Amino acid sequence: MLAGELAARRRNFDAAVSHLSRAVRLEDALIYTEPADWPFPARANLGAVLLEAGRPEEAEVVFWDDLRQRPENGWSLFGLGQALRAQGKNDQAAAVEQRFEKAWQRADVKLTAARF
Repeated sequence: MLAGELAARRRNFDAAVSHLSRAVRLEDALIYTEPADWPFPARANLGAVLLEAGRPEEAEVVFWDDLRQRPENGWSLFGLGQALRAQGKNDQAAAVEQRFEKAWQRADVKLTAARF
């Protein structure tokens, strides 16, 4: 994930997506434990970088995939709303944004992206 974030910071989005896609595969291969061995979902970072790279269709797929694994995850709902808006899917985005508001109603952090 670190290599992916560093590449994204340098705006080398192809390398960033490659590294973060590998992080997703590695995360998926972890054995389930409570608490999780890796508490930061790699898909949130991958989706956010795809949005930065101007690839909202791919970001949408990543965020939907994360929501199948982590239902009503605020980070992924936020990113999904951004991805849908970027594609002009405004009705779907509005519905997702309502879900986000409900999921995030007690949070003390205002999101500007699907990752810190």
